[in-house]
Amino acid sequence: MTIRMVFVAMALLMVLANNGYSEEQNRLSIYYMYQNWKLDLPTTGAQGALAIEGKYPNDQKVGQGVFGLDATGVVSDRLHVDLSGTVANTMSRLEYNNTANNLKQSLSSLNDTRLRITYTFGGGKGAGSVFFNLPTGKRELTADQYELTSELADVSRKFIVRRYGQGLDIGVDWFALPSWGSFGLNVGGGYLHRGKYRPLKLDTKEYKYGDEIFGSLGFSLNNRPVGGSLGVTLKYYTKDKYDGKEVFQAGVATTISGAVTYSDGFDLTLGTTVLMRGKAKIRSSGGQVLSDEAQKSGRNQILAYANGRFPASEKMRILGRLELGNVSANDYAKESLGFLPKSNYVGFGGGVGYALTDAFSASSMISYYTGKIDSQYGLTGLGLGFVLTYQPGQGR
Repeated sequence: MTIRMVFVAMALLMVLANNGYSEEQNRLSIYYMYQNWKLDLPTTGAQGALAIEGKYPNDQKVGQGVFGLDATGVVSDRLHVDLSGTVANTMSRLEYNNTANNLKQSLSSLNDTRLRITYTFGGGKGAGSVFFNLPTGKRELTADQYELTSELADVSRKFIVRRYGQGLDIGVDWFALPSWGSFGLNVGGGYLHRGKYRPLKLDTKEYKYGDEIFGSLGFSLNNRPVGGSLGVTLKYYTKDKYDGKEVFQAGVATTISGAVTYSDGFDLTLGTTVLMRGKAKIRSSGGQVLSDEAQKSGRNQILAYANGRFPASEKMRILGRLELGNVSANDYAKESLGFLPKSNYVGFGGGVGYALTDAFSASSMISYYTGKIDSQYGLTGLGLGFVLTYQPGQGR
């Protein structure tokens, strides 16, 4: 099915490349990304003693390889279509001193496919989109598979795919995009309806995540050699439902992002993204009404990064990346079941980009990460990425 999607996307671009509309904007990227993380578990205290006896794991390793595509097709000077899809293979392994106790879990599947149709108006001063999350991914998981996806949902580590499959989601958004010289403004919002789906194979009941209502305001400065952007997005979530009953409501999420760019002989971007989560609403024991949780269960996140692109020759570019990730602990007591710890990591990456022909380009990058979870669990990671891009007309 993935190969079929690639051929469909390539056929779409070939047709659109001949229709006379913004040929250079048609694009198809095929990529492979790999992330592997190792978590060093405690070697002291009660858990450390059990680890020495081979009754408690020494290390946890989680690796994920993702093959994917992103395609953009320009139907007219006002209408374009974006399509993206991935196949992911994830493996988790707990390693003991007594290797006979090692535990291994894996899951491989096509994931949900995303489609967006965008229409611009007012000479590019406004845009509206309808978008879909198509339920092509794996659902009805076994207990082991569900446990593995729960590990992927932990934001302490970086993964491309965190959820394999959900229901049919349908959304709309609109944005006003006025500009005055090099200064641009974008303001707008939208609505995302979440569909029902069946998470577990042995449970016939369906789960529905709450719908999303979102709005954003942003500014951009497109000067050369120095430019920048700053934006704020707020998301409000309606109530999650399980078997038709309200069970949870996520707190309001606020995202603040900003970046400064430099482009003159080489390209450099410095940026940061801050995600702040409000208190959720939960059901009290035996209760039917959702109320604010006593302690906030969600965690805030900060990502800071620097990307560099430096010319080595007419066709080759040297790529570099530095990133810092930080996740706060939630408000639960450390000894309680609901506690989620703080974490942090720093990552260094380098690679090469090369123009193969006027229409084809390729790039690759390798990254290394090191950090901690809860100040006592050592965290190390390795990332690999390969991208092949086809963009007809880009060499003209």
